[in-house]
Amino acid sequence: MVEYAMIALAALSILLLIVSFFAKDELKPLEEQIDQLTVSLAQETYQMKKRLQVIEEELLIPERRRPASPRRGGALSPTDRRVLFLHKQGFPLDEIAQETGLTVPEVERAIRRLQR
Repeated sequence: MVEYAMIALAALSILLLIVSFFAKDELKPLEEQIDQLTVSLAQETYQMKKRLQVIEEELLIPERRRPASPRRGGALSPTDRRVLFLHKQGFPLDEIAQETGLTVPEVERAIRRLQR
């Protein structure tokens, strides 16, 4: 009797092994979607980093590469450029002072000087 049970269990295990090869893998499409999403996310992240790098380079152009402004009598310092940029963006004077490390009166004087 025990021999019949062992033979039946062995046959059942072989049958289940064969069925498992032909069974449809339900996780395969989900894994493919996750892989595609990961690749597209990596591509978008790379493109955003490149765009950000270009924008940063445009904002931080060294003075020797930037042409001198004829109406101001020379090139602007990086601090002056930053003050002027923030002022044109509509930031309040105290935030400009905090961002540039200047005092509020220094920011006011710089803005008046740069707008002449």
